[in-house]
Amino acid sequence: MKTYLSANPVLEAFGNAKTTRNNNSSRFGKFIEVHFDAKCQVVGGFISHYLLEKSRICTQGSEERDYHVFYHICAGAPESLRQQLYITKPDDFHYLRRGCTQYFTSSQSERQLSGIQKSKTQVERGSLHDPLLDDIKDFKNMDEALSRIGLSDKERLSIYTIVSAVLHLGNVTFEDNPEDAKGGSRVCGSAEKSLSVAASLMGVDPEELRQALVSKVMQTSRGGLKGTVIM
Repeated sequence: MKTYLSANPVLEAFGNAKTTRNNNSSRFGKFIEVHFDAKCQVVGGFISHYLLEKSRICTQGSEERDYHVFYHICAGAPESLRQQLYITKPDDFHYLRRGCTQYFTSSQSERQLSGIQKSKTQVERGSLHDPLLDDIKDFKNMDEALSRIGLSDKERLSIYTIVSAVLHLGNVTFEDNPEDAKGGSRVCGSAEKSLSVAASLMGVDPEELRQALVSKVMQTSRGGLKGTVIM
């Protein structure tokens, strides 16, 4: 049972977000099944989750935030880790800057934020406050929770790397390709760095990632794996 309780900071980081009605709104469904023995003692359990609001990753209301984990990393990750993952402030990421870019902090933890971590709104309005939320402390709680449920340093780094890669992928923009007679697109020149960083974090070749992003595969309903690739 202790292990399942330890998973709560992880579930909240990856599944909860600030909305206009709730600072810590669950954007997924969760079912907890607890197993008891004949003496009514807890002997195990099972957690299943479903209906994750995937659209929130790329779209939020102006006063709402993306999933907490993105802000935890921007605000609470050690500087060495943020440099390794090319993480700066919410304003620098397309998936975050269209919504609320303020952190949840206390007056004490806010002092730990450097200038490069603060969004423009953060500087102008200050932090959001909630008795249960603190992006700086919550990163530490999430990291410790991941460790308690059995993930090694390398495995935790892999998770943070994937989360960061999602942010950088969101900065990859496209434009019409005048050299393509079929009306295809290409990665904008201004997004080349984001493409390169995302590819590096995911461990793939930048050119292969580019090709995957600008290519479209058309398949007939009965064609199976066969189809027409439009470049």
